Amino acid sequence: MKKISMLFILFGMLFFVVACTSNKTNNEMESSDNNVTSKGSPNNLISYYETIKLENAIESSFNKNVFKKKGHPDGYDLTLSREKKEVILVIRPYSKKNFNYLKDDLQSNIEEVLRTKKYRDYKVKVLAYWNDTNQSERQKREEEIIQEVANEMKKIDKIDVLLTGTSYSATDGRIVQLDLMFYRNDKEVIEPNEFNNFHKEFLKLAQEKGFNVKDIPIRFKSNLKRDWEMKVMPSIDQGLKEIKDLKVTSTTIIDDQNPIIINTSIDSTDKKAKEIGKRIEELTNEFFQYKQIKKSFPGPYEIHVLSKDNKKIN
Repeated sequence: MKKISMLFILFGMLFFVVACTSNKTNNEMESSDNNVTSKGSPNNLISYYETIKLENAIESSFNKNVFKKKGHPDGYDLTLSREKKEVILVIRPYSKKNFNYLKDDLQSNIEEVLRTKKYRDYKVKVLAYWNDTNQSERQKREEEIIQEVANEMKKIDKIDVLLTGTSYSATDGRIVQLDLMFYRNDKEVIEPNEFNNFHKEFLKLAQEKGFNVKDIPIRFKSNLKRDWEMKVMPSIDQGLKEIKDLKVTSTTIIDDQNPIIINTSIDSTDKKAKEIGKRIEELTNEFFQYKQIKKSFPGPYEIHVLSKDNKKIN
């Protein structure tokens, strides 16, 4: 009996070890699809990419399941805050009755998407913006500022700043996207480093005039691949900016054929400059190794991390 008992115990222990090993392997396989780096730590660029996917899923869902059935408002803005863990949908309804007719269904639809996508800790707000039009004083002032900047750069740098494809918020009319191109003697400036310098100058002049353009998506080329424009570019730009100790001020990402230029506010003589430059490069490279990115944009990509004094620090 003792021998049988001992064999049973040994068999049980062996089964436990195998089960634990199997479970660990499964967990490791699952984590490879999440927003972690090869070192097992979260990558903010991948997290931001997943947030964009979530925002797209939410927008697609309420358009299909609410607006298509009950009618569209006069305009809407969807914002997803990772820091506050909340989704805010602002609509410009035709009337209070129209708002009440849509609000509850929009709220429950967004909450359902969040549950399905496993973002249960996010809160949802559906708000109304009471205005007959999205034309606003803010919009006019922002348009004036970017035109003033374009005129100033023409005088200083002898270049033409082409501002096309400007997109405006459907609620308060603020600028939500810019197309920015530079021309000299009717020829487009395409050299990445020169382009980056003009881009930084544009941001600086706009900031001085009271318009912070740094967090507005800017396209430097038309006819970009949609996923590159809508997911890759903002994930790198905003994902890096969110990590405050990296001191990233702007990125110049023209397309998937040119170097990715990442500008920082750190001086090249700073003792931490090389360390920060290396970390930025690592995060960006790990982002491009993410399965869903690598499939569409396999690279390799040249990454330039620049100091405040325009020196490469990676």
